[in-house]
Amino acid sequence: MKYTADSLLEALYETLPDPVVVLGLNRNILAANSAAVSFFGYSENELLEMRPSQLYTDPEEPNRVREEFFSGSRGERPLHRRVTFLSKKGEAKPAELTLNSLKSDSGEAVGLVTVIRDLSDVMAVEQEKLFAEGLLTEAFESISEGFALFDDADRLVVCNEAYRNIYALSAPAIKKGETYEAILRFGLAAGQYPSAGTTKASHEAWLRTAMATHRNPGEPIIDKIGPDRWIQVEERITKNNYRVGMRTDVSALRRIKSEAERLGHILEGVAQEVYLICLKSGKIINANKAARDNLQYSLSELREMNARDLNAEYSGIELAEMIAPIISGEAKVVTVDTQHRRKDGTVYPCRVRAEKMDDTTEPVMLSFAEDVTERLKIERALERKQQEFETLVQNLPDIITRSRPDTTLTYVNANYAEFTGIPVEKMLGRKFLEFAPDEILEELTAHLESLTPDNPIRTIEQPICNKNGERRWYLWSNLMVFDGTTPVELVSVGRDITESREAQERIATQSRELALRNEALEQFGSIVSHDLKAPLRQIRVFSEMIKEDSAAGKTDNLASYSAHVVERARAMERMISSLFSYSQLAYRSVGWSRFPLRDAVSEAWKNLAMQAEETAAEISGNVDLTVSADFNLMIQLLQNLFANAIKYRRKEVPPRIQVSAVLRNEEIEIAVADNGIGIDPKHAEVVFDVFERLHSDEHRYDGAGIGLALCRRIAQSHGGSIAIDTNFRPGTRFIIRLPAKAV
Repeated sequence: MKYTADSLLEALYETLPDPVVVLGLNRNILAANSAAVSFFGYSENELLEMRPSQLYTDPEEPNRVREEFFSGSRGERPLHRRVTFLSKKGEAKPAELTLNSLKSDSGEAVGLVTVIRDLSDVMAVEQEKLFAEGLLTEAFESISEGFALFDDADRLVVCNEAYRNIYALSAPAIKKGETYEAILRFGLAAGQYPSAGTTKASHEAWLRTAMATHRNPGEPIIDKIGPDRWIQVEERITKNNYRVGMRTDVSALRRIKSEAERLGHILEGVAQEVYLICLKSGKIINANKAARDNLQYSLSELREMNARDLNAEYSGIELAEMIAPIISGEAKVVTVDTQHRRKDGTVYPCRVRAEKMDDTTEPVMLSFAEDVTERLKIERALERKQQEFETLVQNLPDIITRSRPDTTLTYVNANYAEFTGIPVEKMLGRKFLEFAPDEILEELTAHLESLTPDNPIRTIEQPICNKNGERRWYLWSNLMVFDGTTPVELVSVGRDITESREAQERIATQSRELALRNEALEQFGSIVSHDLKAPLRQIRVFSEMIKEDSAAGKTDNLASYSAHVVERARAMERMISSLFSYSQLAYRSVGWSRFPLRDAVSEAWKNLAMQAEETAAEISGNVDLTVSADFNLMIQLLQNLFANAIKYRRKEVPPRIQVSAVLRNEEIEIAVADNGIGIDPKHAEVVFDVFERLHSDEHRYDGAGIGLALCRRIAQSHGGSIAIDTNFRPGTRFIIRLPAKAV
């Protein structure tokens, strides 16, 4: 069968597995085989309508390919270049591009032929190879031990950084292709191997030994490479006669071994009994001098014994159950109180602390035993003292606490728990400041901070509330225990002094009332001796004049004299009645209660309703406060002030009364202002005296002169005061100050 070159070429074009794209001189795509259609994912018609630049991930890549192809430096050879194409699906496809000229029969260039080799699989394999090499390198570098590989000619193939770090002085010579002997010689010259000596002869002898060990490796050896640096050298030969070297830094192990030897000497001299016991057999491996002396056995005798043989209290099964947690890993340490039996048969109590040793070839238990004969005596004595203390503390009526310096409770007796209504276990760990009223916290904190090593104990009286909300007064004795200058514990004892304090307050109240009554008696005596004498003298004078005129038979002035006598007698009667009212109100005991101030203002104004209506008087103001006082006395105080405002009004001016109340500096300040005739500032104090009248015209301004005196007594009986605002104009303003206390 005959075939032509064209038919052969066409067959190759269609059956070639590599994509083939034919380009015209104007960079248009003239043809693409089926492999190209499959490679790019476009149909043949789509490809024929595209520009080559659309098939590259980088649109400038076709220009670079064309410039390189037509540069002339290659001659007539095809261009081979790696590029990345872009499929219809947007996938980047690495490929090797072969570009050659397409010529006519006359040799004229008519286009370009591009053959594409898909490198996706090749690149994937290369990536896997690089990844594997990277993992291997990473693995080598992650090994803490030094690793090196020498080929059959004893040249270094590879080593990790740990190997170079171990041989830091030899590091400049540790490079690929260098022989093992050359690396050793460099290290000898650099002082890498102290055990090689310092002379040339010792160096050569050491080198011969090292090379012999390297060529015929056996068991690992320990080599010193620094003043306190030791490494374990291990060599292995592979089937291909390669040598694998491992270097492990054992400096720490050498130090541990040295420390262990020193520790053995220390344990031999300690007072506690120390045992090393095999967990599998229960046999005693070792025992220190204290154990041997106390048990009266030699070490060889003890090594023939089982740990159970020493125990005089528990059976073997019971002991096994006790140490089971450390064998299983559930617990690190087990402590057992038991008795050991000596060689002579006597026993002694001991406390054994057992711990499983880690990192041993066989399971081993280390036990420390302490003869606690004396300790048990002390503990029993302390326990008795503790019981006595608890009995005493629980039977005392006082509150007793112990706490850390920040008042966190570590002990409370039953009385404190009963007082607060909180169980003891729930109080522990809380601060006792939580149980103190807010208003005393600042004072209590300052009191505790004042405790010093020179003055560690102080007392303070403060109130606290019990579980029912009842306020009780306690006398606290606080003792701060110091370690040098550092506070370590606070001991507090509180005694209920509520009844005593109430009795003191009653006595103080009675004393104040007695003082007031004594003052009243003195004042009454002064009034009787002064104020009552004047009308009595006038009565006596007019009575004598009546007597004389009657004896003389004169009757013209008898009626006038008799009227004067009656008037003075009535004045005395009014004065005595006023004194009685004053004594009844001003010196009576205060009946405390809490009430809205507006209620007292309202009642006082109601009592003056008739006078207010006759004078067209009005009252206004804001008294939206609650006060603690005697309700009836407050009505009397306010009524007296309102009555004065109505009485001492300006002519043809209706009385206007303004009442206000504010809380200021823990005091309630009540102001009562009027638009009346006012009071001269020079009389601001004398107006509060009994029977002190500024106006002699009793027909215009009647009264006995005790109203303001009574107001002052009422204010003082409440622990307050009353005064005139001398800057107020026109009229008069009284300022009443009462403590803002709770009943």
